[in-house]
Amino acid sequence: MRSVYCVALRGDKFIMVFNPKRAGWEMPGGKVESGESDLEAAKREFLEETGREVHVIGCTDVDGVSVFAGEVGEIIGEGEMECCLFEDLPEPLSFPRVEYLPLILWARRVSNAQSSRDGGTASA
Repeated sequence: MRSVYCVALRGDKFIMVFNPKRAGWEMPGGKVESGESDLEAAKREFLEETGREVHVIGCTDVDGVSVFAGEVGEIIGEGEMECCLFEDLPEPLSFPRVEYLPLILWARRVSNAQSSRDGGTASA
């Protein structure tokens, strides 16, 4: 079963959720359900975990996992997990620090490129 997750930004900050089962902070994401595209799964998981929409602006594959870059959208409801915006990686993390850093940098590059294409009008 495929997995997906989102690195979503608001300005220079990125959103993470605290997963109590793993006792650490991680990017919102999860499993792709039957009949669902990776994009649909990423948006669903993001909404379920954070209670917010995500505006996807890019995608990359990391070892068979679809990772989406996006912008944090509006609050729709209550998320299943505690979520917070961070400038730097918090502690404790659910997975090794080296798994997050390159993807946060990638998402920031995608966001900056999107903002340049939009004439600097991408939401921050």
